Amino acid sequence: MTMRVRAVLMLIAALAMMGLAGCDHYNCSNGAIFGGSSCTSTGSGISQGGTTSSAASAFAFAVDADGTIDGYTLSTGAGTFAATPNYTGPTIPSNTSGDGMVVAQGQYLYTLFAGIGELYGWTINSAGGLTAISGSPFSAPYTIGSTVGGKQSMITNPAGTLLFILNQSGDAVYVYQIGTGGALTAAGSLLLPFLPENMATDGLGKYLYVTSASTDTSVTPAIAAYSVSSSGSLTAVSGSPFSGNIGGMLNAYGMLQVEGDPSGKYLIGTTSAVIGNNYLYVFNIQQTGATAGAITPVAGSPFTTQYSPYSIAVQPSTGGDLVYSFSISSTGTYNPIEGYQLNTSTGALTKVSGSPFSSLPTGVWAQFDQSGAFLFVYDTALTQVAPLEVGSGGVLTAPISPVTTIDGYWTVTDPN
Repeated sequence: MTMRVRAVLMLIAALAMMGLAGCDHYNCSNGAIFGGSSCTSTGSGISQGGTTSSAASAFAFAVDADGTIDGYTLSTGAGTFAATPNYTGPTIPSNTSGDGMVVAQGQYLYTLFAGIGELYGWTINSAGGLTAISGSPFSAPYTIGSTVGGKQSMITNPAGTLLFILNQSGDAVYVYQIGTGGALTAAGSLLLPFLPENMATDGLGKYLYVTSASTDTSVTPAIAAYSVSSSGSLTAVSGSPFSGNIGGMLNAYGMLQVEGDPSGKYLIGTTSAVIGNNYLYVFNIQQTGATAGAITPVAGSPFTTQYSPYSIAVQPSTGGDLVYSFSISSTGTYNPIEGYQLNTSTGALTKVSGSPFSSLPTGVWAQFDQSGAFLFVYDTALTQVAPLEVGSGGVLTAPISPVTTIDGYWTVTDPN
């Protein structure tokens, strides 16, 4: 986690202690721990004991600093989001929130512990239970004594066959192949042209995009692009890294975060609230030719937002094409979630009806389940995760109460 992210989280925590953030909510996709047996209900629609007999709609997992992985089950039939029934969390290194957590192929869960240079992996069964993958933990010695970047410093490609990890201190990205049973095999590494912040693939997994850290003042803010082979080898896209001005804005490629849309045609980005920029950026991804993978701004980009986006979540399923942004107010509380529809022909963004969603739980980061039906939002001040349902036209509702959590890395997945 970078100095910039830590500073924002420290500010929010301080404001929460003073009672300034008492009525906001934040997402649980990639940076918060779910509480264990001490969880208590925050609403009438949730059974914290996890005794529902209804089928699971999604599972959530989080790194517990007490030394286990916590598990939670969302059941839309029962209207509950609760501790997974009969779940026993596997043992992990204690006194750490981890340094990343991802799910691959909907059935493999990975967590990085950079301090000891190890990657832990588990298979996820149909009831939400975890079993260690053969060979886990896997060695990642390059992370020892290194920072790994922002909340997207460990990701997979959409197919879940490759795992990417940033090594910020070494200005490098490391690649692993995900094999049979979830076993990891090192596929090589690549030196980056700058200190990296976050990364993402396009929606088809053909290209990897890496953003430069704002703390690297030795380079112009940029986005590096690489074509990705099936084996995980990376080749720089012609013209990479990409930088320049957009609409008269200097250094407009200086993104904190980027996300690919499911069609593979566009890359959506935000410069973050730290810069105070009320825009979302959309880049066209060149599909063919000698410059395939290169990015250029679409017509009309950047697109004005009501608040300054700190992070974004892009709906993973085709046909949805929805983008949601999350931000922090000048007083350190969370602004309402904003929603936008992405035009798959032009790349333009238009506001979703009802946006901003002022009556819903909110936060700074969020994550979709693989189906794109639910958007999980984590509130770092209240340490709560709220599952929001994505309705017609991208309208968000909160039919199920949040679950109380602890700070740490987390992720969600649909049952197999």
